[in-house]
Amino acid sequence: MKSFQAHLFTKNSQLPTFIPPRPYFVHNNKRYLNFMNIDCLSLKSDDYLKEIACQSIETSGILPANGKIKIMDDIHGIMTELKNIDSLLIFPDEISAVFAALSIFDPKTTFFVDYETSPSIIAVLEHRNLEYYSHNDIGQLTKLLAAKTEKVIFIDGIYEWLGNIAPINELIKVAKEFECFIVANELNSFGLLGRDGRGFIDLFNAYEEINIEIGSFHKYLGGFGCYIGAKKYLINKIRDNVYNINDTMPQFMLAVNLAGLEIIKQFGDKKSRYQTLWKNSRYFITRLKQIGFKTKSETPIVVVSFRNNQETQEFVKGLIRHQIIAISNRERIRFCLSVEHSREDLDFCLDKLEQLGRELGTLG
Repeated sequence: MKSFQAHLFTKNSQLPTFIPPRPYFVHNNKRYLNFMNIDCLSLKSDDYLKEIACQSIETSGILPANGKIKIMDDIHGIMTELKNIDSLLIFPDEISAVFAALSIFDPKTTFFVDYETSPSIIAVLEHRNLEYYSHNDIGQLTKLLAAKTEKVIFIDGIYEWLGNIAPINELIKVAKEFECFIVANELNSFGLLGRDGRGFIDLFNAYEEINIEIGSFHKYLGGFGCYIGAKKYLINKIRDNVYNINDTMPQFMLAVNLAGLEIIKQFGDKKSRYQTLWKNSRYFITRLKQIGFKTKSETPIVVVSFRNNQETQEFVKGLIRHQIIAISNRERIRFCLSVEHSREDLDFCLDKLEQLGRELGTLG
């Protein structure tokens, strides 16, 4: 569970110090809708995955790793099937994974990242040769790439504070034209986009164009940590550079990752969950626009833009009073829809958004 911003609650609200990582919860006999977590398939609170973790701890403990080799082989087998990956490494968090991936590049290398890319990528790159580009301005990117020799570009699947899908084909075309090494950011798209959640590389059939991909097990699969996938020779280089950084994950976490992969693999036979999630997201986004809110989102990660940070904070506080919890960043509020959110839940949220918009003067 994650702590929430306590200063946003009034003294009389008596909300919990911690917000359960579930799509909804009951507190003081009130039902709250929770849109904070990027957990669209609602696997972070899945009972089966909890059982897998408990069984692994009971049989192997937390620290011993007697079965890690077998689990890693099984994970590699499923990832090869789902992602067409030649080889992979698993890391405890996004920062470690990004740091490891960058370890194979020369200090003179220039890295190109979108303004809307994941914060963990920016955090690692901020002390390197860094150039920002806008996915809405391919001409600008072309000029930036033309001015450099050794260059690496990060291409995102879903922008987590826009909720839309990147123009993958256009970005890959420009990157190839200027002989740019391509790193695919699947942190926000693996488990959600593509066939049965295989990611944006699958959605755009970009397997041959991508050099390295970085993805997450914890955002949609209910698991832990992140992976790096690439050709075997690149993975060997990364492994040599980072030593034992990828051996720090307990066996039970890997067991949960494996179980999460098996679940989304089974979704191929149970497409109704994906279909329901995407159908509800299209409904939610369409209603938002009809009401008069500004959003560029086209996925279950729905971001609404406001005029300024103050207006955003007033909206967040108002939503809490109406038993709706979302997360904000500057002039944006993000609603992460879950397959467990019913159409009635979405209508309730939309009605309260419209009511607040009228009260605060955001809507006409």
